[in-house]
Amino acid sequence: MESLSQLSDLFPHKPEKQKKSAFAPWAMAASVFVATLVSVGVWQFTGKNASPQIAQVVQFKNSYQTKVGEQTTIVLQDDTKVELNTNSRVQVTYTDKQRLFELQQGEMHVTVAHNTSQPLSVYAGDKVIQAVGTAFNVEIVDDAVELIVTDGKVLVADVDKRLAKPLTLTEVRLPSQSLAVEKGQKAQLEQGRNSLVQEENLKVEVDLAWQQGSLIFRGETLEQAMREVARYTKFEFQFGDDSIKNVQVAGLFKTTDIDGLLIALEQNFNVKYEKVDFNTIQLSQK
Repeated sequence: MESLSQLSDLFPHKPEKQKKSAFAPWAMAASVFVATLVSVGVWQFTGKNASPQIAQVVQFKNSYQTKVGEQTTIVLQDDTKVELNTNSRVQVTYTDKQRLFELQQGEMHVTVAHNTSQPLSVYAGDKVIQAVGTAFNVEIVDDAVELIVTDGKVLVADVDKRLAKPLTLTEVRLPSQSLAVEKGQKAQLEQGRNSLVQEENLKVEVDLAWQQGSLIFRGETLEQAMREVARYTKFEFQFGDDSIKNVQVAGLFKTTDIDGLLIALEQNFNVKYEKVDFNTIQLSQK
């Protein structure tokens, strides 16, 4: 797209994201290693009864988070890689039976190290996503969860409200008849409904551009575009009038270069900006 190539020249090269090791000294100090046996149950998500299961040992537990505008990569003890997007938080727990991730807010991409004896389950909202060795992106959006599989296949189900708290007291195994989402597919997971996004509506490269520190717009309204931009900055965007909200925007923008984005809007879309105060930017027709 011509507008993409024109706009991409406006932005500086993005420095490589900081990588964090799960076993760096600070992480070791913050982690909780427990050698205590706890009794658990195993929920199959297929019926009302749970079968007894042998005790689990909690081997590793830690929380990771990013601030607004920050992105980071964590490599865990089994080489599972977690990429956290802006303003996100996840709690990671490993037992001898399972790998458990609780995405509490925001967005992450997980590249799962293959291990059939320790399935990896991600809890996000009221959904659970389970994999053995695959890669996928999970984002909490309001009351829904968006899932994109970039490699392999995952299973999805609603969280059983009978699960013990904390979740480490329960070993979950999703049945094969759960919703399967495969490489290149996207699922919209809402309360009481899990469904695949139709192929003609897929925008996987757009949805995952954040991993390269970019935002891609392909005709979204200015209002939609600035709502996404706002995830990466502490600036609040206001509109001078309602009509400007419907200006269509196309281009590639760097999440770390708000000034470059505003200049591009003025030069290419006749949208001028004014910094009203330290935290507020007003957009209006040029």
